[in-house]
Amino acid sequence: MPNTLLVPLDGSDLSESALPVAEQLSAGLDSQIMLLTSGWGSTVADLEGYLAFNAAMLGAPCSTVVIPDTFPATAIADAVRSPEDTVVMATHGRSGIGRALLGSVAEDLLRRTDTTVVLLGPSATNDTPIVGGSLIVTLDGSARSARILPVAVRWAKGLELRVVVVTVSPPGADDPAEELQRAAGASVGFFRSEGIDATHESLIGTTAAETIIAFAQQVPASLIAMCTHGRTGLGRTALGSTTIKVVHGASCPVAVVRTSD
Repeated sequence: MPNTLLVPLDGSDLSESALPVAEQLSAGLDSQIMLLTSGWGSTVADLEGYLAFNAAMLGAPCSTVVIPDTFPATAIADAVRSPEDTVVMATHGRSGIGRALLGSVAEDLLRRTDTTVVLLGPSATNDTPIVGGSLIVTLDGSARSARILPVAVRWAKGLELRVVVVTVSPPGADDPAEELQRAAGASVGFFRSEGIDATHESLIGTTAAETIIAFAQQVPASLIAMCTHGRTGLGRTALGSTTIKVVHGASCPVAVVRTSD
């Protein structure tokens, strides 16, 4: 059975901006799309009609589900059926599921589910081709940050992406930390063993998030993949300072995976 790309909608243009991204991901990842809403104050019939209209506009297998009068993060998490399911959503919306995803909804969702969440921040575009592009995978040298690798392998293969493993060291360091170099080298080797074109970029920057954003713009990247935890630096906390800044400033979607403590 194909895995599912869940796209939460709330009636806003911003929430619907996730649809073109999900459509691009669908074919490469052999995924069907599920549109869902947890709208408050509307009839189920109205909500079903709204989802059906958007489903008809997609050129991919699609289903719809209405989960009325349910908190957004709960509705999304409850709709996840497989570890390989992916949530694709914009980071802002007027109300309901799409609202304030850079705050409580995203935090709550990532605490409730281990599935991958693809976030489109306010700087992201949804019309850049993803298939055949570049995937930036961020590592901080910790075992936790390396848990993004299986997801990155699957996506790189399905979407024919070139992988750039990125590490960030502070200015003034004589050499990049040995831990970072070792992790990056092992990760590049892992990707290449899977037949994926992969390289490592050791970046220098005062702020990890700004360094990653600038590099992604330069490549340019089709996707960024990062974990939400790490001992230091990249992805330090669940949508903490680095992750939230990358999501907020990146011009491409960011795939986020939660790691358990």
